[in-house]
Amino acid sequence: MNAIVNNANAAVRTAPHSTHRMKTLLKREFWEHKGGFLWAPIITSVIFLVFTVIGSSAGQFAFHKFQSESSSWVVNIGGQDVPANSDSVRQALAHASPTDLAQMHDAVNGLMMVAGVWPLMVLGFVVFFYLLSALFDERKDRSVLFWKSMPISDSETVLSKLLSGLVVAPLIAIAVSLATMVVFALIISVFMLGNGLPLALLWSNMDPLLIVGQTLLMVPLYALWALPTAGWLLLCSAWSRRVPFLWAVGLPLLTGALVSWAIALNGMYRDTPVLGMMWKHGIVRLLTGTFPGSHLIGLSDAAIRHHRPESLHEGLQFFNGLNAWTSPALWIGAVVGVAMIFGAIRLRRWRTEA
Repeated sequence: MNAIVNNANAAVRTAPHSTHRMKTLLKREFWEHKGGFLWAPIITSVIFLVFTVIGSSAGQFAFHKFQSESSSWVVNIGGQDVPANSDSVRQALAHASPTDLAQMHDAVNGLMMVAGVWPLMVLGFVVFFYLLSALFDERKDRSVLFWKSMPISDSETVLSKLLSGLVVAPLIAIAVSLATMVVFALIISVFMLGNGLPLALLWSNMDPLLIVGQTLLMVPLYALWALPTAGWLLLCSAWSRRVPFLWAVGLPLLTGALVSWAIALNGMYRDTPVLGMMWKHGIVRLLTGTFPGSHLIGLSDAAIRHHRPESLHEGLQFFNGLNAWTSPALWIGAVVGVAMIFGAIRLRRWRTEA
């Protein structure tokens, strides 16, 4: 009797903790989808940086080839064109107004954010197709039978895929994005040195805390907004026996088209705001929720129409601020997404073949 109790206690002690199992599952998802999670944003950034070098070199070559004897690079500071040399730029900056300096700060940081947006754009496609195939591929190659034989629940498996798509992948894309901004700034610095511009014009205006803070703040907002899309894709992935893409994309579009057609036939198209809500908060959100920035769809038309940011800080506050977090569409969609994720977990328990 004591031996049985001791063996049971030993089994409990040696069983991996749930946090350790989740960590292992997340590692598994990363290594199995390393191409999409890591290499896709890196390749996108490298392509952008290569084109940046080519475009800057072409511009430099064209300027030197076609410039006249009196022409030279100029920098616009406070509405005035200043010759691009260190002394002239320093004198102009010394006499610039606070408004001009703030605009320069916003221009530099805005340019950096534009440079870093490319890995985040490809993130939308990576997460969309990853979630769409997450539960379908394991049934297709029958690996689901192996994983079901392991001491891992369906909930843990589905949640690991959800966290991989909505947390791990965005964090990797953000890291690549920040690295892209740094390399982009170095490339610009080389061309500034070649034209006699002081590097302080770029680096003293760069605000890394603003950039890093706003990009990291995007992760929880992105995950919440993408929940209904993730739930829908996982649900289609767990349910579909073949071509889940047609179900995930075709079914919402077909439903929207049929409803719009029926309303148009009845002559009620202009008097049916519900139709616009269905497309905006239903179909469009289901299909675009994995793309960063798509949460702006959930903001009211009045909020967008009356908000005219006068600075980069105000624009970022509108993008990631209270308006976005208090949007009813964000939280209603999150609840719907959780329900669909629960449905995907239930389906995985008895679906083993594609």
